[in-house]
Amino acid sequence: MSGTKNTLRDIIKEMRFIYRIAHLIIPRESNNQKAKLLHNSSLTLITFAFILYQLIISFVPKFGSKILGFAANISPDEVVSLTNEKRTQAGLLPLSLNSTLSQAAQAKGADMLNKSYWAHVAPDGTQPWVFFTNFGYKYRYAGENLARDFSSASSAVEAWMNSPSHKENILSSKYKEIGIGVIEGNLAGVDTTIIVQFFGTKYADTVPVAPIAEVKAAVASPIPILVPAKVLVSPFNITRSVSLGIMGLLLFVLVIDGIFVSKRRIARIAGRTFAHIAFLGMILAIALILKAGKII
Repeated sequence: MSGTKNTLRDIIKEMRFIYRIAHLIIPRESNNQKAKLLHNSSLTLITFAFILYQLIISFVPKFGSKILGFAANISPDEVVSLTNEKRTQAGLLPLSLNSTLSQAAQAKGADMLNKSYWAHVAPDGTQPWVFFTNFGYKYRYAGENLARDFSSASSAVEAWMNSPSHKENILSSKYKEIGIGVIEGNLAGVDTTIIVQFFGTKYADTVPVAPIAEVKAAVASPIPILVPAKVLVSPFNITRSVSLGIMGLLLFVLVIDGIFVSKRRIARIAGRTFAHIAFLGMILAIALILKAGKII
């Protein structure tokens, strides 16, 4: 008997669950012949929840000492490979990976985390080229690209390529070698992944045309830094996923609602349908306009 009762209870629970789902997406008497998710109250609640979510991910990191951030599994070798792919496409020779430059790039990233700054020049005035010389890399030409909070090596490289100054570094014929540092840590209270891209040509690899003291780093000035939005586990990916999820759900419900309205010949005010479509358009626009990073 107990087994039969439990089975009946399970069936009743399943029926209640199905009824609630139907109430949300199918026009019926319980929702006044209109999917509950398409009611003005539901759309208002969804909009409010979405705005609240945006406010939370925008302001919470400012008040927390250590907020969940973004850590990506980015391979330095992949960054080098993608960079050389862009150079090859432009008819340039690929860069050789230099372990000394990679150590210097790693040190630069660690310095940013330790001193809590996000810039080419440290707060104490330390230039990026100091890391070159500290590791014994005597350069004639040197360059630096920085990126943070990207979910993949490809997205970071593409962002660099979309920035004229970063692209100039990647496609410069002056450089012969490259070093990559990928550092994960906490920067200004937010967990992050920093990519440091060092370019160089050793002084011995060029024909000297000026004293060493006059050699300057071949870097566009000013150099912008790629800074994607600060995040709670990648704001771009989550926001876009949430936006597309809401859009997909409401679009699905709108189609189902339209089918039932047509079959049952339920009278509706057309303006409300257009309002729903406009709402979906807004969500879609947010999802498509948002980008993984921004350049400053």
